Amino acid sequence: MNKNAGILNEILIGEWLMSPSHLLQIGHFMQTVVTSGVENERKKEDAISCLSFFNDDLQKIYPREVSEIPTGSIAVIDCVGPIMKYWSWWFVGADEIVAQLDFANSLENIEAIVLRIDGPGGAVSAISPFIDFASRKQKPLVALCDASLSLHRWIPDAVADYQMADNDISARFGSVGVVSTWTDATKYYEAMGVVMEEVYPKESEHKNEIWRLYKDDPDAAKKMLRDMHLSPMAIKFQEAVKAAHPNLLEEEGVLSGRTFTAEDAVRIGMINGIGNLQEAMRIAQSLSEMSAIEN
Repeated sequence: MNKNAGILNEILIGEWLMSPSHLLQIGHFMQTVVTSGVENERKKEDAISCLSFFNDDLQKIYPREVSEIPTGSIAVIDCVGPIMKYWSWWFVGADEIVAQLDFANSLENIEAIVLRIDGPGGAVSAISPFIDFASRKQKPLVALCDASLSLHRWIPDAVADYQMADNDISARFGSVGVVSTWTDATKYYEAMGVVMEEVYPKESEHKNEIWRLYKDDPDAAKKMLRDMHLSPMAIKFQEAVKAAHPNLLEEEGVLSGRTFTAEDAVRIGMINGIGNLQEAMRIAQSLSEMSAIEN
């Protein structure tokens, strides 16, 4: 199976929780990979696991089997870089991260989970696996974030019991919003003498209607795109953020795309605090102890 197929599918038809500048970088990267042929040199053995384990003293351990994981351990899972729905050699997939979350969630000796988040966002389709995981999560989960923007902002809001920045320098939060981008190559092909024609039967009058309308009335087409696709998705994103943070200060920009420093994210109630991995694991342990008392 071509593991890049999922990426190409998202690039061609997907909607994005990511800034246009990052989308351009992905396009350039994939073009470089394809033209260089380097993707043929990658092997499955090169893939690096995003899962690691720490014992109850918060020391990293290297179990060779599940039976070697001591009671009270913490699972740390990385969610780093642009996220697609499906894993490939080149980009993290929600399917792989959620598989690791499910694995840690199922281990009796794992007390809690820390999800390390650092990324600019990704494909809209990548959020559903995390929302689905939240419905079966049994262990406390702490999100430790550097860049927590766009999709990487929605992910901790979907699954985390506690959120914190891992520093007060580069950590950024927000960019709550949706964007759709495309390239109109019509004039490019016309200059080469290529004319593209489309024919639709009467039974398919709404097929590709936005893109067909764009040829005659770009402004009307963009309005249809906003009203039918982007606004409903943006509202779902906003509602998810508000549900995860009942005390969120909804000042200007908080739910409409601005980004915030770690200190400001704490001030407006978008995260719970600032710390590091050791502190995140201690909080995860405390949440587990509180859960055990309550149950």
